[in-house]
Amino acid sequence: MTITRTFSSRFRQPVFLWSIVAALTEVVVAWLLKHTQIPQWMGLLPVLPYLVFLWAFVRTALKVDEMQRRIYLESASIAFVLTLFITFVFAAAEKSKIAHPPWNVIGGIALLLWTGAYAFSCWRYR
Repeated sequence: MTITRTFSSRFRQPVFLWSIVAALTEVVVAWLLKHTQIPQWMGLLPVLPYLVFLWAFVRTALKVDEMQRRIYLESASIAFVLTLFITFVFAAAEKSKIAHPPWNVIGGIALLLWTGAYAFSCWRYR
């Protein structure tokens, strides 16, 4: 039994919503750590939505039909390659002493790239 999903319903799935929650949590916690006096352990708060996102991603990828699975894996592949490219750029900038990139944002960037790649893949297969 396959469930046909509309273009907009794919953005209401828990995996997509948790990716947004995790990205927003990362931004808010980073801002709070920089501009307020919250305890340093609060920097670990984004780990929880990241773990829920990973759980939802794997759970959903195992339950969906072939087309939705293709969209998931394609978006993960695009995000992986783009994250790898950004990592190479960061390393080259640091090695050549042009800049000191913020390595701690790679996880958040990867999640945002997956979210964008997922939106693109959903649009492509609508």
